[in-house]
Amino acid sequence: MLSSYMNIRLLKTREFTALSCRSLSLNEISVALRPFIFEVHPDRFANNPSVQQQNEKSLQIFNGYINDLFPVSSNIRPTKNIQINLTGTDPVRIAKQALERCNLSTNHLPNLSKLVRNVAAANDFAGFGPGIRTSNIDQDLLKMYLQRKRKGPKGNDLQNALTHTRTEAIQKSREAEVTKITLKDEIDDLKWRTGAKNIVWHMDWAESHMRRCLGNVHRLIDQSNEQRRESIMNALYKNVLRFGRGSFVCCDGSIQFGADHVPEQWEQICLESSRQRSQLTNLQNAAIRLRDYLGGALIILHHQRSLSQTLQQIECLITRIKCRESLHKELEKYGADTMIEVTTSYDELAVGVDGRLNIPCNVDVGYLVSFLQENSKKAAEINKDMIRLQAEIEADKDACMRELRLRSLDWENNLPLPEVLNSIRRLRDTEDSLRELLGGMGIKFCLNPNIYVMSDGKLSVPLNWI
Repeated sequence: MLSSYMNIRLLKTREFTALSCRSLSLNEISVALRPFIFEVHPDRFANNPSVQQQNEKSLQIFNGYINDLFPVSSNIRPTKNIQINLTGTDPVRIAKQALERCNLSTNHLPNLSKLVRNVAAANDFAGFGPGIRTSNIDQDLLKMYLQRKRKGPKGNDLQNALTHTRTEAIQKSREAEVTKITLKDEIDDLKWRTGAKNIVWHMDWAESHMRRCLGNVHRLIDQSNEQRRESIMNALYKNVLRFGRGSFVCCDGSIQFGADHVPEQWEQICLESSRQRSQLTNLQNAAIRLRDYLGGALIILHHQRSLSQTLQQIECLITRIKCRESLHKELEKYGADTMIEVTTSYDELAVGVDGRLNIPCNVDVGYLVSFLQENSKKAAEINKDMIRLQAEIEADKDACMRELRLRSLDWENNLPLPEVLNSIRRLRDTEDSLRELLGGMGIKFCLNPNIYVMSDGKLSVPLNWI
């Protein structure tokens, strides 16, 4: 145990007149005292609080006195701002510039001319050739890549893509039709065996993966004992079987098997399905209670989402609202005639593209009232505009497919609809040479900036195609 009183008494016999005699720096003293600090450190006496507290105070006094023996020099150099240009890929140049800005020696840097000669010889040996500047090789390679890219066709050139990939797209579409027929037989076989109403995929999967999923369900049934097999069959009977991300019971009572899960996890969901489906009534009642709190708002429930998670989120929001009785009237007033979707605690208050109001389940009710007051009318206007826009898109889509003789025309869900409408209208106004190439093709507008042939034979086209 370290004694604070003894330290102070011994050290104070030393006077600062001895400063001129010391020959060690503060850093050297700190290194030398490490064994002592370790020996008396308060953390070593956690089981003895009184000793721990005394040593902590003693070390503070001890360290403070040692630091006072090394006062900061009064002759402090003035500070100045320096600028270092962080461009290029030459580390030697950047290091030299940093040293020179601080007036420091650059003698310890390697000889640049010798370094360049050595790297140039290595590059010549590796096949780069003598024409490349080794100090900026990354920039040179990027320049060469961009030069080649400029010479080739652009990735969003629709006419060029159709010229080179039309045959491939037609062949893949035929293969997709054959695959659809063969998969239909396997799907019908599984539906007949389990009594499932339908089998749905929520992802764009390859044929081999879809077949593997169907085969895994058969193996799950075959390898289960009689009691578990009966539970699996009862869980799937007259229900929709979905394949997507995650395994759970959905809000409509259907079951989703996760592509990232093993059959044992699928089996567990089937065993728990009867208990979870009993919560369907609780979900409906919770949605009704939330609707009443929000003045008759439309509560959006996605049938393909997890039942337990959705119920938990809605009940969490209801609990928060019930605790703020003083705000109930305002919630009813501003929540009327709105579309509400309860989201996870990681989301934020937001107005959706179709006018729905996204409300996190852990939102502060006061903020919710302010949000509804500011955005309820705006959301209603957005919803009206979206309904009108969707009607225009469907009309233009039908006209475009009819005029260009397209096999199909669709788009990803997360694309902005005004830009989708603009792209459809640009397709209708294309020249005759492009119209001939589009005949019989399937088009899908996607976020991918390049045009390519998808696995089902459709042509993935960005909205900014040329």
